[in-house]
Amino acid sequence: MKRSLTKAEILRTRRDISNVFRRGKRIQCTGLKLFITPNQLEYTRILISPVRKFGTAVQRNRAKRQLREIFRLHKHRIESGRDIAVVLYPGTYSYADRLQEFCEALQSAGCITSDTAM
Repeated sequence: MKRSLTKAEILRTRRDISNVFRRGKRIQCTGLKLFITPNQLEYTRILISPVRKFGTAVQRNRAKRQLREIFRLHKHRIESGRDIAVVLYPGTYSYADRLQEFCEALQSAGCITSDTAM
């Protein structure tokens, strides 16, 4: 399986984004909130959005880059055919902290295919 993040795997259209936020299952962690809903595709799409008061543009972009990389490296463990929207909250979170939160949120949503931890 290819581990790159393609343009098709990014949630882009307004209709799909509003569908995820309206109908998606919500999972709250300390540093992020996950919205997840099934789609009719063979692959999983993701949207990463920090809250408005996240901080500077550098901090927002760094947090989004970290989460995109986490998704890119671990997307083979996530069940295909899902739309995922992640809302990031500010704080002093390292890459390992974000990875652990994302993993816990996906496990509580029940969409990790293997029993092993990310």
